Amino acid sequence: MYPSTLPAEADPSTMNGSVAEPPDFQAATAAAAAAARASSLEQDEWSVGECGFLDPDVQRTMRSGSAAEDITQYPMHGWVDVTKEFHDACAELQPGELAQDMLFGLFEAMSAIEIMDPKMDVGMGFDKQDLPPPSFEAAIATGAIKLDDLTPSELIGIYDALFSCLVSWLEGNSMDQVLFTCLYLHAPAQIKDKALRVFCTAVRNLIVVIKKIIAVAAVNEEEDFQLYGNSALLAAEKAQPATVYSSLKDVEDELIRKCKKLTSTEDWMAVVHRLRFMRHLFQVIYHVEQMASNDTVDDKVDIYKILLVASEMLPGIRNTLDRGTQPEKGSDAPNPMGFSPRIHDRSQPPAFPRSIKIRDRPSSYQFLEEMISRFKYACKVTKYKDYYSALNFFIEYSKKSGQCILSRSVLQTLFSANMRMAHGKLPMKQFLRHSVQVFNSPPVLNAKHPVAADPKVQQHLENFFRYCINMNTFTQFIRICGFNRARQRDKLARLIENFDTIQVDAARLDSMMNQLANERAMEGNEPMATALKHSTHFSTWVLYNCFRAMLIFLMSGFELELYAVHEFLYIYWYPYEFLIGFLVSALTRTENILLAQEEYAEHQSKTQSGGSGAAKNRKAAKPKKNKKTQRPYRAEIVFYHALLSLCGGMYKAMGALTKDGRVRLPLSKFDNEEIRYNRRFLPFATLTSPPPVSYAEFKNVREHMMRHSVEDLYTYAAKHFDQARNVLESIQNPDQEMLDLLQIARTNFVVMNVLARGHQKEVKRQPEFDFSKHSYFPIIKLK
Repeated sequence: MYPSTLPAEADPSTMNGSVAEPPDFQAATAAAAAAARASSLEQDEWSVGECGFLDPDVQRTMRSGSAAEDITQYPMHGWVDVTKEFHDACAELQPGELAQDMLFGLFEAMSAIEIMDPKMDVGMGFDKQDLPPPSFEAAIATGAIKLDDLTPSELIGIYDALFSCLVSWLEGNSMDQVLFTCLYLHAPAQIKDKALRVFCTAVRNLIVVIKKIIAVAAVNEEEDFQLYGNSALLAAEKAQPATVYSSLKDVEDELIRKCKKLTSTEDWMAVVHRLRFMRHLFQVIYHVEQMASNDTVDDKVDIYKILLVASEMLPGIRNTLDRGTQPEKGSDAPNPMGFSPRIHDRSQPPAFPRSIKIRDRPSSYQFLEEMISRFKYACKVTKYKDYYSALNFFIEYSKKSGQCILSRSVLQTLFSANMRMAHGKLPMKQFLRHSVQVFNSPPVLNAKHPVAADPKVQQHLENFFRYCINMNTFTQFIRICGFNRARQRDKLARLIENFDTIQVDAARLDSMMNQLANERAMEGNEPMATALKHSTHFSTWVLYNCFRAMLIFLMSGFELELYAVHEFLYIYWYPYEFLIGFLVSALTRTENILLAQEEYAEHQSKTQSGGSGAAKNRKAAKPKKNKKTQRPYRAEIVFYHALLSLCGGMYKAMGALTKDGRVRLPLSKFDNEEIRYNRRFLPFATLTSPPPVSYAEFKNVREHMMRHSVEDLYTYAAKHFDQARNVLESIQNPDQEMLDLLQIARTNFVVMNVLARGHQKEVKRQPEFDFSKHSYFPIIKLK
């Protein structure tokens, strides 16, 4: 602790007041105490403005009657060196020991700015001789920027720099530190050059439109995008996005007419191409924003055509990047004229991330090209009219969209800007009702079936779907797929818990239907009784979606690198023993239900045809040749069989590697496997179907497996990989994911056979698990 007695040269009588010091003065306040003693001896040396710890209201009161300080001058501080006192205080702390003061605890320490760190301390970028960054008015007065008669090279340079700033903003940087470093964006109305004024106005309006799309979609997190910035900069001029398209078109036409009078038009046409690209990009994004705000859906084929035109212009724009002014070497400004990178440094919060690197121009246009491709792919969501196909599309899109928050938000808007509506016009309750009908076709949802007219049946169905909407479980599942991959896992954990109540309600509905079937059978209404005995349509549909959420949650841990190698054993064991089998069972049951309904419909048709005696009906009842049987989920079932074999192979391989001593295990005194197991499967603990699997059950299964020899376990793992290889090779027209899984299965099959023969038996090195080919299944590499 800091000594309780004062040094001889520091007389307590010179201090303000006579407060006795406590016997144990905390080490963390020693430096502050030394600074306070020094300041008391030189009270007249510092000004009020340098007392940064004073409340602003107090400072204003103390300044009353005196002239305000000149804020344009570089601040002068009367620093006091407390290095020696600070090191003396720190020397009294043991390694790992922290000092805490009543006003400075762990929270303040984590929020503090690291002095002398360029990434945190904004003052590190300035010298005392530096002039303050120029404002828009100051830049005009000094001639640093031009407002009229800009050359094509200058226009191209500013346009390209603004596109780079826009991309940097979409990547999660602050709007103030990237976009509004462009001085032209502060007051576009004062720009006399029409081409530059209209472009800067379009960028300002684009900022407003993009912020609204992302806010309405609500799939962003703080690490994805910063919605809020200096709103005063945007409020300086009222946004009028409806007029931007026509303004860009007018300027574009004027420049084209100008080019017809010139002999050399390459530079001006490069300007035109950038204006045209901005016009098409703005038109698409503004149309999406209108869909989000007005709940109206126009023909989205127009959006796709506009995106095609925009994508066709990007190669030509990239070929003319060298025609514009280029950034100066060693400068942070994306363009020599019109940008002031540090203009907002002193207006940011104290703990704001300071180090901002604006993208270079080639990679920015590459980002825009990929973003437009994602927009075009997102337009395909309008083709999927049921929940099963829409969810598949969202899961696939999530894997391809990367970290682009705007692409994910556009997809959410195209599908459902309002959580109560699907595709902008279909109520979500009707959408879910249609989805169940498409998934396994319950007769009670068929409007032409006699059972659909039963008011009691319709009341039960209405209650079930209203409950699904109120719980928001199914709509939230689709919305979760719009978040970034790391946040999806956290939100899926909470979503899985909500499935349990819907499962109970679906099982209750199925039970009521079966009860009604028995009542109708007793009344002699056999057709209606047969229709109501529908083999748990609703429970199967709910369970299938629950199993999918569980599988995505569990396997995403590999993609996010959350699991240690020694945990792979029970992570792969759970889908191998339970999850994938449940999914295959649900889909197989659904196919069997569809087949049974098809056979029943054919039987009814034959019965009606035979009873009529008409030749026309007999001809219609004749069975068709080569009639295709309803097996809509056969491809997915086959794929899940391949995943089942891969999980089984990894489970047996990890068991063999662990028993062989090739997997590093944590020290027993620092480890509790049961706690880790329960934590990994915690979201599943509240479910009644499937029932949670305790650690004791897993331990019994593992002990039973470990009774086999290491060579046998390697052989069993090889057989699983071989089964996966055979299944994947049987799939016609495989996609890239299936081809990658096929390569993984082949490679691991060879590795397991090599280890089963005793290769490197004396060398107990942990193999490398390479996840570069697939996020969930690694290639096992021997070192």
